[in-house]
Amino acid sequence: MFVFKSAALVRRFCCLAMVGFQLRMIARLVVGSAEANIITMSEIVEPKDPVSQSAAGSSTVSTPSNSSKRSSRRWRWLAVPIALLVLFYAVVGYFGSGLLIGDHPRWRGMNRGPKDLGIQGEVVSFQATDGVPLKAWWLPAEGAPRATVILAHGVDHTRQVMLGRAAFLVHGGYNALALDLRGHGESGGRFVSPGLVETRDLLGAIQYVRSRGERGPIVLMGVSLGAEASLLTAAQSREVAAVVSDGAFTSGAEVFRNIQGYYAHDRSRSFLERHSWAIASFPGLVRSIVLAYYLRTGVYLGSDFVSVLPVAGRITCPVLLISGERDWIVPTEDARTILAALPGGRNRLVTIPNAGHDTTFSKAPALYKESVVSFLDSNFVK
Repeated sequence: MFVFKSAALVRRFCCLAMVGFQLRMIARLVVGSAEANIITMSEIVEPKDPVSQSAAGSSTVSTPSNSSKRSSRRWRWLAVPIALLVLFYAVVGYFGSGLLIGDHPRWRGMNRGPKDLGIQGEVVSFQATDGVPLKAWWLPAEGAPRATVILAHGVDHTRQVMLGRAAFLVHGGYNALALDLRGHGESGGRFVSPGLVETRDLLGAIQYVRSRGERGPIVLMGVSLGAEASLLTAAQSREVAAVVSDGAFTSGAEVFRNIQGYYAHDRSRSFLERHSWAIASFPGLVRSIVLAYYLRTGVYLGSDFVSVLPVAGRITCPVLLISGERDWIVPTEDARTILAALPGGRNRLVTIPNAGHDTTFSKAPALYKESVVSFLDSNFVK
């Protein structure tokens, strides 16, 4: 553990050292280019003439030189705040992207299994389409399966949080595959995203279901990050027969702004914490995180920090959208916007009273179950 922490510190030190070196070079280039431009402009304004120079004497030559020195000093003073601003965004981008990169122990723990909910299951292993090793529970339906539902959790969770949903699906005649998305639970992976790279996990899960000989319809059911990944996957794969999307967002950037605005005005927080979140409202911070994430992972999340809206028109299967009426992280308006962008007339929106983000099932389990099962049965029961 000490070796890994030391290696991480070394990587951070090297990264910051590179940033410092680049800033120093930027400052030199800014000052150097400014001096070059000043000299060029002085030559244009007062072109050098050997005859006039000799007649005017040394006092004529010293005037543009003194002016260039004063301008050069002004540019040097300007280079300092520019360098500090670049450093600020570089540091924010590095540590902000670090929230999505590396191993996070709090995303790994599990203390429940299928038997705790009275259902049978087995641990299975397969790979995402980019080779990341994944773990999941295969939970067979009671009786002949009507379809197979792949369950995808949200960030900071594991597959165990989907067991309650899996239980009513199994009892209702549906196979369930509850997987740990990359970077969570028992799955591998060195970085996560707001749903973009997780499409590789869901595509790998679809391939695994087919490898088991299951030829029935495949449904994707996700919460928050898992919901976003489910919609993005449905836009890519014709294998997806339906989607249940609980808490999908229009853009990751909007989620960031909602969280920032909430905590910046939350009087229960300390003065320092509120003002730290207020600083997070500086323009361009999300873009700096996106850029740093790209430089560190090779994955570009887009200026919106992942959004389903540009590809919503390619989702041809029926979609059930679920939203908590008290969700301030991903308001119900996001679900309405996504619903309006989806083609076809088989899509639904269900709102759960008094529920916040990721609490829709716990707040109203009966309403949740009835909404999901009726949606699935309407599409897969003849």
